[in-house]
Amino acid sequence: MFELLVGLKAKAGQEQALEKDYAGPFRTAISLQEGFRHVSLLRSNDSGDYVLSIAFENQTLQQKWVATELHGQVWPLMESHLMECTVKTYTAV
Repeated sequence: MFELLVGLKAKAGQEQALEKDYAGPFRTAISLQEGFRHVSLLRSNDSGDYVLSIAFENQTLQQKWVATELHGQVWPLMESHLMECTVKTYTAV
């Protein structure tokens, strides 16, 4: 299984909007994709920063999702609430 952990730092005052766009359009869209396994948005209890955890069957299917027109619609909604975004990728062992 291929996993991404995406560190997200929301713009001041944009936390609720980020959570709303994740829970609605983003989560709905990604969950329909081939090879999708799970997605979670985690909010730190300490800093207020977030981690977006995404898992696909493999990296090829995750990249197929990224190349879709639908991703091009829903990711910018999420990104519009962010100051910073960092991505780390993992393979489950």
